[in-house]
Amino acid sequence: MRFPQFWATAAVPVAGLLALACCSAADPKDEPTADPAKLVVHEWGTFSTFSGSDGKNLKFNPYDNDLPDFVHAYLSHASKEGPQGGTISLETPVIYFYPERPLTASVQVEFPKGTLTEWYPHAGRTDTKLTWKGIKVLLEETVKLPEEKKASRYYAARETDAAPLRVTFREEDRLVTEQDKFLFYRGVGEFDMPLGVRAAAAGKFTVTWRGKDPATDLILVRIQGGKVRFQPFRLDQRVKSGVLAEVQVPREDSTADKLGEAVAKLLVARGLKEKEAQAMVKTWRSAWFGEEGTRVLYFLPDEMTAELLPLRVEPKPTALVRVLVGRHDVLTPEQEKQIDSWVAKLTRSTPEDDPGRRAAEEAMAKLGRYQTAAFHAAEARLKPRR
Repeated sequence: MRFPQFWATAAVPVAGLLALACCSAADPKDEPTADPAKLVVHEWGTFSTFSGSDGKNLKFNPYDNDLPDFVHAYLSHASKEGPQGGTISLETPVIYFYPERPLTASVQVEFPKGTLTEWYPHAGRTDTKLTWKGIKVLLEETVKLPEEKKASRYYAARETDAAPLRVTFREEDRLVTEQDKFLFYRGVGEFDMPLGVRAAAAGKFTVTWRGKDPATDLILVRIQGGKVRFQPFRLDQRVKSGVLAEVQVPREDSTADKLGEAVAKLLVARGLKEKEAQAMVKTWRSAWFGEEGTRVLYFLPDEMTAELLPLRVEPKPTALVRVLVGRHDVLTPEQEKQIDSWVAKLTRSTPEDDPGRRAAEEAMAKLGRYQTAAFHAAEARLKPRR
């Protein structure tokens, strides 16, 4: 059985390679504006992790085909490939600007424990750092934003009142301008978050937090057969290793709309504007509330956000709000038993046209980006019994 590669190099735009090879020359007019008056900066971001029922995190491939081609992407000069997946997929952090008047700004974001893999507009880049210089933060100006015919979740993040941003840089012998309603970036890493989820039978889960400040307002989500069930909860039991909660999937069905409303309400409570919260929910609705499986959604404490993704904005904002949402997908014992049967069938010497084999391949494909991790975990479980 063939599985998709963790990184699709064919889809990497030429602009991404050029972005690595050149940077705009220093220009006095690109320096951050002095005395910028009021400047509000908001950021929301998401990241994903994945584990088996035992709570052990598994390495998986990130989303790599849901962005417009104009987004810049990582290329390694040695291997011509991006990072080969990880245990952390940092997804769609976007940074919005709300200035009192037009200004010039610079932004630097770091991902010390990971690799930054995609970004827009143009930025100076190392594996762990992105630097945008000479950002023109515009007001009351009509700006044409890039868009392609193919569908992408990327565009939903534009549905806010944030100011348009413009970056101009030199590409060989010409000046190039790129603009959008936000600064965008993505990355992958290979480390563990403080959140752990262990699954028991019959929809029961133990959620543990081993960080300094516990996450609050968590939501257990189960999508099965297109039906939505979710249960908000908090970590309320203190143990030696941290804090935990025992939570169970509710018996009654709900709807994706109600789940979206609950998430948006929590986002606003953490400081996002209503349109920003709705844009975030719209961006991830099909994934969080549509993909089959069980997951825990949670909010990263502010201190951990600053540690995971150090951010510097010049001129210094008068207000800065950062909201990072985690998504942890977990396999249940029932799912693992079913996956084991599929993998057993796929690893036997059966003809390629065998109906049972084709059914197993189709079932595994429904696991999406987690299918390779789930396949190898099943192989490990089956090995002693052979």
